[in-house]
Amino acid sequence: SSQWGSWLVQLAAIRLLDMLVPAPGAMFPAGNMAMMGMTPPPPPAQNGFGSMQPGGLSSDAYVDKHLRPLDAEHYSAAGLLPYRKRSDGGVEVLLAREKPWNSFANDYDPIAWNVFGGKRVSRQERSVEVTAVRCFHEAVGDFPEVPPDEILHNLIPTGFYLWYPLGKMAMILAEVPDGIMDDLPSKFAEAKEAGPSEEYRILPMGVKKWKKQIEQLEWVPGEDLVPEAKFAVSDLLSNMLKVSRFLEFLTGTLDPAEAFPKSSGRPQPVENGYNGGKSKGRGKSKGKGKGKDGKGFGKIASPMLNKGMPMMQLAPAPPMPMYTAPPPSFQPGSEEMQRQMHGEQLYVLVLPLAPSPYLAQKITGMLLELPPNELMLNLTDREELQHRVQEALEVLKADGVAV
Repeated sequence: SSQWGSWLVQLAAIRLLDMLVPAPGAMFPAGNMAMMGMTPPPPPAQNGFGSMQPGGLSSDAYVDKHLRPLDAEHYSAAGLLPYRKRSDGGVEVLLAREKPWNSFANDYDPIAWNVFGGKRVSRQERSVEVTAVRCFHEAVGDFPEVPPDEILHNLIPTGFYLWYPLGKMAMILAEVPDGIMDDLPSKFAEAKEAGPSEEYRILPMGVKKWKKQIEQLEWVPGEDLVPEAKFAVSDLLSNMLKVSRFLEFLTGTLDPAEAFPKSSGRPQPVENGYNGGKSKGRGKSKGKGKGKDGKGFGKIASPMLNKGMPMMQLAPAPPMPMYTAPPPSFQPGSEEMQRQMHGEQLYVLVLPLAPSPYLAQKITGMLLELPPNELMLNLTDREELQHRVQEALEVLKADGVAV
């Protein structure tokens, strides 16, 4: 019993020492420092970005012209919120009356106003803008009055961003000029009545995506959302309505043109834009597969553009050195890790050969569908890679994605 008593005394002393003396390089707990007559140090600085989540992502909601760098790189979801200005200074936002899916209840929530957004496709999508435009098209569907990808991408540089930290979601607010999407709600209703929509679609990267349960689209005045919404809102939109600067925007007290001056470092939209819905629609997916003689790419789902539709003008990328594949001993063990690594390597090599980063990303996804031996050949043989890129561009032109 005396031995047990001695051990207990030693354990109590060790615990007391741990409370008063930190490990090398650690800081004293504030309570212990006050007990010892020491002044606790101030909290660490946050680099002017407010509070941070683990990994450096912002834990505070904010509205700004650009996303903070780590938020833009490590976002988990993104969305697009089109808006238009009224002559009286007010704004209207395009919302969907939707039954949002509740993963906790494993069922749909009651119908409510909701924004257009969704989760990022892991290892495929490298920018908020790509995710946001894809989610918008998945929600709205395919009919001639829906602006194609390039038009939506060209609207984004004049917009601004809302960061919602709980879901690591970046929402792009993009102003649409007069005549664009004015009749989108009525055309959506006509397309919905024309026939039942498919339950899901296969994305170009091979991901099965279930369709959203949207009843109708509508342009909603800002005053119908604040100070109190005149219709039920989704949880996501409800949380967005708690962001003070977003409320200022909806009430017209925050003018994006004054609050967020145009940046010369970002591409500007083309002058000749969407033609008001006179395009011939979009190409349908015909599945993946081989082309002639067992080589090439099959058709992919993609937006159909009119002939002569201008693309976003981007400066050509500088020439990139050819990649030399590492020895097998340095390859990651899992198949998914190898695919991710090959995708990153291919994107770097394809970027100088593609007309734009947007097309480089699409071509990279197509190349990743090649058999392993052909895929590795593209990583080591520049001539073969150039041939494959040109072949992919021809497929994309046939589908209306490239011009």
